[in-house]
Amino acid sequence: MVVSWVRRHVVVPLVVPVVASIIAAICIVGLGKILLHYYDNTLSRPDYERAELPIALGVAFAVLIIATIVATRPKGNGPLDREIVVGDRPLFAPEPPPPAVSLRQGQPGTIADIKPGDTLYARNGALARVVGLLPGGEDHGRHYRGFIYATGLYGASDELWIPVEAVMAVYPGTHSVFLAIKGDETETFGWDRPPEGFVRTPPEQPAVHG
Repeated sequence: MVVSWVRRHVVVPLVVPVVASIIAAICIVGLGKILLHYYDNTLSRPDYERAELPIALGVAFAVLIIATIVATRPKGNGPLDREIVVGDRPLFAPEPPPPAVSLRQGQPGTIADIKPGDTLYARNGALARVVGLLPGGEDHGRHYRGFIYATGLYGASDELWIPVEAVMAVYPGTHSVFLAIKGDETETFGWDRPPEGFVRTPPEQPAVHG
């Protein structure tokens, strides 16, 4: 547990930017030194005869060719075709386990059966834990019947406001709620932000009578 926390909150945030910066610096400095090595400002010659220009052009073409090969191989399933997770999840966080078939046992319920502590499941696994339900309202110009206020699991957002329209099935016996979304879509839909008009206000203090 401690090792996982250190990797998530210390190692990844520090190491990844540092390594990326070092690699970028090596490429920039290395290419600059190569071009300066072939640059000769003592000779008067046309631009097309300068050695550093075709070298720079060749390096640019090489980068484009390599990038094209990487992006299109294998055909139809290259790195750029893969789905990218948008959110707070660490780069090396383990994938959430898929929902067990046993969670869909018992009599199906309704939205009214959702209780605090129930687990919300996206199509690719456990997503969040229910904290409570909020009444419906407007959000980005759309009216919703209600919102499930939840806290994320496996690196998902700490707070989620999920419209009840996203609920696909409820199984009160196993405290499971299944959503018709993938786990990486909550931020795309803006469900990591409170609904419009939602304001956190402190509870009213009782009047003090002297």
